[in-house]
Amino acid sequence: MATKGKDMAVWGLDSERLKRRALAMLRWLLDPIRRTPVVVTSALLTLLLTVLIVNLIQPVDAAHAERSAGASASSTATVSARQFPKAHHSGKSASSSSSTTKNQTTRQKPDPAATSASPVDWLKPSQQVGYPDPAAHPGLSLEVSLQDQRVYVRDGSELLYTMYASTGMDDSTPRGSFRIQSERGDHFYNPGEGMGARYYTSFLNHGVFLFHSVPTDSRGGYIKEEADMLGIRPGSHGCIRLTVPDARWIMQSVPTGTPVLVK
Repeated sequence: MATKGKDMAVWGLDSERLKRRALAMLRWLLDPIRRTPVVVTSALLTLLLTVLIVNLIQPVDAAHAERSAGASASSTATVSARQFPKAHHSGKSASSSSSTTKNQTTRQKPDPAATSASPVDWLKPSQQVGYPDPAAHPGLSLEVSLQDQRVYVRDGSELLYTMYASTGMDDSTPRGSFRIQSERGDHFYNPGEGMGARYYTSFLNHGVFLFHSVPTDSRGGYIKEEADMLGIRPGSHGCIRLTVPDARWIMQSVPTGTPVLVK
């Protein structure tokens, strides 16, 4: 029993020494932190938290970026494939486009019509002067220039008035000498072309080739993208498009039999 009691006492001393050593080791480990200023400790903790947050968020941002890139590519493909509105005349060809470009680049000669860089106002007369009185001009004639996209109203060699025009695509307006015919009216509509016009006057084949206003749709409204070709390039299937007042003047005032020259 005495030996056993002695052993217990020794074990107790060893246990106390172990505790003291463990506490000393813990104090040694914590001592640098305890001596470090509060500001430095806070900065280190903030940096550690920042690193952790960045590492957590970065995969989310990468996934978001990947989804955004995919959505952007899809949107671009949609825009690239979208067909924007074209002129209502579907028969326009590459040769027509080439001819159009040629007309635009070569037609630079001045004319008496009011010239401006802005689009033609096809709801107004081409010139800010009155229309000639056919009764006062026995030699009245209409000369259509396919190159200039103009209609020149003449009395012999005297130029009386100049009109903006848009003639037939693919050289579809016949060239030659003709006369104003009896077929004329306030409006028409061609379901095959999907458009009509106001104030038409025939000059060939009795209602086939006409002077008329810029085109209208099935409800009678003017088609702006077609009207904007006026004075610039061909746009019709052979007829001669004019501003609304110009077409009305020809329909109401130019006598049947008046010479028409298309060149």
